[in-house]
Amino acid sequence: MGPIALSNRNLKLKTCLMLYFWVALLFSQPKNVLVSTDYQSSFGTSEPSIAISRKNPEIMVIGTVLDGVYRSEDGGLTWEGKKLKSLYGVWGDPVLVADYRGDFHYFHLSDPTGRNWKSDEILDRIVIQSSSDGGQNWTPGSFTGFNPPKKQDKPWAVAHPSYHTLHLSWTQFDKYGSSDTADKSYILYSNSLDGGNTWSKPVQISLYPGDCIDSSATAEGAVPAVLSDSSVFIVWSRNDSLWINASSDGGESWLPIEQFLFPHRGGWKIAVPGLQRANGMPFLVADALSAQFRDHLYLTWINWNTKKNRYQVMVSRSTNKGISWTKPASVQDGGRQLARFAVTACVDQSDGTVYLLYYQQIDKRKPEYNVILKYSADGGKSWSKGIVINEKKILVSDKIFFGDYIHIDAWKGVVRPVWTNYDGIQTNVYTAILHKNQIKTYKR
Repeated sequence: MGPIALSNRNLKLKTCLMLYFWVALLFSQPKNVLVSTDYQSSFGTSEPSIAISRKNPEIMVIGTVLDGVYRSEDGGLTWEGKKLKSLYGVWGDPVLVADYRGDFHYFHLSDPTGRNWKSDEILDRIVIQSSSDGGQNWTPGSFTGFNPPKKQDKPWAVAHPSYHTLHLSWTQFDKYGSSDTADKSYILYSNSLDGGNTWSKPVQISLYPGDCIDSSATAEGAVPAVLSDSSVFIVWSRNDSLWINASSDGGESWLPIEQFLFPHRGGWKIAVPGLQRANGMPFLVADALSAQFRDHLYLTWINWNTKKNRYQVMVSRSTNKGISWTKPASVQDGGRQLARFAVTACVDQSDGTVYLLYYQQIDKRKPEYNVILKYSADGGKSWSKGIVINEKKILVSDKIFFGDYIHIDAWKGVVRPVWTNYDGIQTNVYTAILHKNQIKTYKR
């Protein structure tokens, strides 16, 4: 065989190998990582929230129910976990936020006596703990919303990318779980101008009250978003409707009355096969930094048709600082009869890419789920096909606490979703190793 024949043979072999590589990649899934089981609370591990360091994307922190904190220094490949402690106790609803100075902030509920529901003091404030060393050490805790005997619940927060300010919203219950019509729920707001050390006096931004049952008639699911000029927007759900309030001066003043935004079909508390508790709460994010889509707002939620038992992942966006919003559109793939829940979102402020994450039923006859990732690279005009990012199907049980939410964060192309799975004994949290440049190659 001559040299020309050998050369052609080698070229064909190389071509075949390259083709095999790309075909394998196109039908692959991202690497999944079980977040450390170094520490687990009595509630298992669920309701994960993640934040990626804005100074070093290799460093990231996860918070979980009830009081877990996990950190990674290698981009999420390995994790170390421990119990978070504070002066005011730790009682779930973890929210992790990375500010743009390099610090992490962990928001959670309180349990100051350590006696949980045996004590009247539980949920008496929203607690904020901060870390300036990549999640190794945490401050004892500052707080806001202290207003006993009222209960403070379901917080969410956001950091401004250009200033050292934090914005926080949550639900205040007159009496948590009460069916008494005299007991009401409202949405509150507070901010910090010094990186979480001190907090403004809480402001009630909802005029219309909800009930205190902790169901769809309760004012709940408040999520804040901040624009480049420090305008703040907060969306929540109550009585099968989505409501919005806005501040044009960084949270100093608000509209005197919240505005109806969209119908929330089925309300925020929804039923899905296999779980005793699931939700379709709204999630609001904003692009406050990228050049191309700066000051765009993106809102997502789950609509549930209770009569036909159909589920839709809805999206709307505003490109004019909340003055107007696009007509809500469903963006899920597959039939509406597949159950979907716990939708969340984030914006990679470095390039404006928007990511959605949610659970979707695999087969309508079985209570088994996938975690679906979708993204938009054109400011929310169009969305990718859903990408299955879990290697193992998501099992659920109506006998365990599965958590009310999952989460995702992204920075400079590094994308880290976190979700809960159930192994038949306990719940665990997983993440996936994703990068924007690779996402298009994964199986849909």
